[in-house]
Amino acid sequence: MKEMTMDIIDVSLKDIFKDRSYPEGGTELFNIASKAILEGSKVHMDMRDIGSMPTLFMNTSFGNLIDLYGLETAKGVFIFSHVKQNQIDRIKKYFDDYMTMLEEKKEQDQ
Repeated sequence: MKEMTMDIIDVSLKDIFKDRSYPEGGTELFNIASKAILEGSKVHMDMRDIGSMPTLFMNTSFGNLIDLYGLETAKGVFIFSHVKQNQIDRIKKYFDDYMTMLEEKKEQDQ
C-alpha cells in the first residue's frame, strides 16, 4: 500500500510582513493558505521575531479563509512554530470572535 504524504509549505511571518502593509501581508498569507487548502497541503507558519498580529492582518488572512472555506478548514491548514502563548490566545480569540460575528449576522439576516 502506498503511503500518502502531505506537502508542507514553510512560511516566515516575518518575511510576509517585510515591505508590506498588514492588509497586504494578510492577503499574501491568504493566497498561500488558499493554495495549500486546494492542494491538500499544510502551511507551517514560523512566528519567530513577531510581536503581534494586528486585526487588519487577520481580517485579510484568517477572516477571508473562514469566509471561503469555513472555520475548521481555515484553522486546520496552519501549523505554528515559535509561537508565544499570547499569540496563540490572540489567534484563538480572533477565530472565536469572527464566528460569533458571523452567527449574529446570520440571525439578523433571517
